[in-house]
Amino acid sequence: MGELAMIISTTTQQGKRAEVRALYQELMAPRAIENDAQRVVVWCDDQQNEDRFHLFEIYADPAAMGANASASWFAEYTTKAGPLLAEEPTVVMATTGWSKGV
Repeated sequence: MGELAMIISTTTQQGKRAEVRALYQELMAPRAIENDAQRVVVWCDDQQNEDRFHLFEIYADPAAMGANASASWFAEYTTKAGPLLAEEPTVVMATTGWSKGV
């Protein structure tokens, strides 16, 4: 199986997007930087809703994504970020078909 792309979107409680991003940068971003199997990670602030954000990630394979999902630091992030969210994240998983610059 090839690369796994994930697109995650969610809305935070009003005014909490920056707080969630700070948690992401503290707990998740350092692991992404160190993880060669997590090839692309992009945090995107929604331009139409100041409380919404999107994450775009590409993993070498589903096992690499699974390893992140089962890590203790991921559980810590979800425990801390969860109460700041207004809704459950929407997660789309796809196989990459073409990309530029990856």
